[in-house]
Amino acid sequence: MALDQIWKRQLALVAYGNEYLGQDLSFQRWVQHAIFDQHSFLFRDLISQHLLAQHFQIWLEGLKKRGVSRISLHSSSLLNEEKNPNGNVELLPFAHFIVSHEAHKKQAWIFGKELAEWYTADNDYEAPPAQRPALRQETFWRFELNSKLSKLIDADLQQPNWNDIQVYTDNELFSSKFAAGFAEPAQAELPYYGTALQNIESADAPPLSLLPTDYQADYAHRTLYRLEALSDFIQAKIQHPYDEDGAVLSPEEQLNIRHFSQKLDDLSAKFIVKAANHYKTARLTAKEITSPLESHAAPAAGSSPAKPGPAEHKSGKTGVFALILITVIICIFAYYFGL
Repeated sequence: MALDQIWKRQLALVAYGNEYLGQDLSFQRWVQHAIFDQHSFLFRDLISQHLLAQHFQIWLEGLKKRGVSRISLHSSSLLNEEKNPNGNVELLPFAHFIVSHEAHKKQAWIFGKELAEWYTADNDYEAPPAQRPALRQETFWRFELNSKLSKLIDADLQQPNWNDIQVYTDNELFSSKFAAGFAEPAQAELPYYGTALQNIESADAPPLSLLPTDYQADYAHRTLYRLEALSDFIQAKIQHPYDEDGAVLSPEEQLNIRHFSQKLDDLSAKFIVKAANHYKTARLTAKEITSPLESHAAPAAGSSPAKPGPAEHKSGKTGVFALILITVIICIFAYYFGL
């Protein structure tokens, strides 16, 4: 099962929200970001269930007034051992949650839904199609993190090594036998918009990517495209489990593909966390290679200069004796000729 696409809204909220909190980025520039179309967010307190904000602009303005310096994105697995303090709210098992950072405390913002006291069925109630809202509405629920979780959040924010991440993801995902036949996405060198470009092009304003393009984050954009394309490729294999000859894959092979899909989702979710929190540095660095063909190359650090062999040592002695002999001859000539 592929990741719920709600992560794209969380990623944009964290990236542009931090630009607002830290750089006073104008809401006029991004409040109408196309990734939020057909979505509505409410922000409530998990304990009191009071409505805190009815839109993410109000939410961010309220965070800034309360001294929040940044927001960050994290894997929901960090909360596995936490107990929900409000039984009237069901917290939803989405892959990520947001954390707001104040001077002396951190607060989690996690998706959830209120439970109706008079509705006891396990499945959600489905209203007639004509009565269903056109917008997808989700609620962020706020609760304060304890000191243990706060330390985990701090540890999760360590600066990543993008070169190591590239090597690892290539080995584990793109070089896997399950990715055989995968074609690199044609748009991988463009900013990552989170949806097809034709869906968001407008004559009024250029489209905005999910990450602010004020920073050189080419690796993050390219990898998000690649992960999404690989996910589509694997999902197509799951839906149509046939080999190149048209034969149905064995049950074991189909199970292995599903396991790989789960691994892909897990690593994609982890990469999304890194991209959201460190997009400003998301680029690869070239490794310097010293040419072995250069004759003037300096000796490697820690190595000792080459010691002369026996022949070189003998040659050195011969030169010294010759110099002494010439000096003696000059002195003799100077004595006899009065020099």
